[in-house]
Amino acid sequence: MQPTLRILDANLNRAREGLRTCEEYARLALNDARSTHAVKAARRAVAACSDLLGLERLLSSRNIGTDVGVQPDADDVSRGTVRDVALAGIKRAQEALRVVEEFSQLENRQASAAAAKARYAAYEAEQQLFVAAPRREVVRGSPVMAIFTRSLCRKAWPETLKALYQAGARLYQLREKEASAREFAEFAAAFTEQAPGACVIINDRADIAALHGAGVHVGQTDLHPDDARRVAGPAAIVGVSTHDVTEALHAEAHGADYIGLGAMFETGTKVVQSQIGPAAISAIAAGVTIPVFPIGGITPENVKQIASAGGRHVAVSAALLGADQPAEVYRLLLAGLREVG
Repeated sequence: MQPTLRILDANLNRAREGLRTCEEYARLALNDARSTHAVKAARRAVAACSDLLGLERLLSSRNIGTDVGVQPDADDVSRGTVRDVALAGIKRAQEALRVVEEFSQLENRQASAAAAKARYAAYEAEQQLFVAAPRREVVRGSPVMAIFTRSLCRKAWPETLKALYQAGARLYQLREKEASAREFAEFAAAFTEQAPGACVIINDRADIAALHGAGVHVGQTDLHPDDARRVAGPAAIVGVSTHDVTEALHAEAHGADYIGLGAMFETGTKVVQSQIGPAAISAIAAGVTIPVFPIGGITPENVKQIASAGGRHVAVSAALLGADQPAEVYRLLLAGLREVG
């Protein structure tokens, strides 16, 4: 059984090394808590497998001196970015865990099952690292979310989208309360096609979000955030409308990637539950770690009130869509947030 133990030892080492590389990328390069936790979960699963096989037995089987695969120098590989390093690490871990799963059948079937569990945890970590985390970075890095309703556009919606996209807008929420499910789905498909690389979020409809690989935004009387994620998928952005600290904390505790907070000012876009004003921003922003997007009646003229209250993001609809020059309004909103911040 010595060869089997050597194979298991070598591949458990590869799996741990690959996952540690990914954890450092998630923690120090992405600064993303959720993907960091996903990698840690995979590492814990590897440790459980190793424990079942017995650390002392594995170490006793190790013989570097007779390993024909040992290389005195570093592998001749090329990595262009930190992302490339992490991607190679996660793939190395997954391959190694498959080897552990197969050869553990000869030693300990429980260890084989644990290796399978670790491998699937590594798949989940990969999804968080390379799909979900970049989407969350778009949300964090986008001061302005454009809330898109076609009927509010002064010009044709593709023209409005083109202007905002060219101005740098990469975060959009599609809100079509009057559209049928089929019409909304067709609009979402056309929209995402015309905004490559953007983070698109669907208001209310988790099914449409899942259909197009988009995020989903829910209100307090819509799907629970947990259920919205189950439908839209584990890598989807989930946003939640909130009106006070309690709702904000609940949203974050249940996996929201951001919260909407409002209404800030009077708005004719929708009937609001309450108008809380900018004064509520600082307390809520201090209580959560996810981005807070004040919403409701925000314009270039009043956006500085948001910034002065501690707001670093805004969600805007009518002021952008109804403008003759949406790109200019977008730039004014950015400038107003940055001037105070």
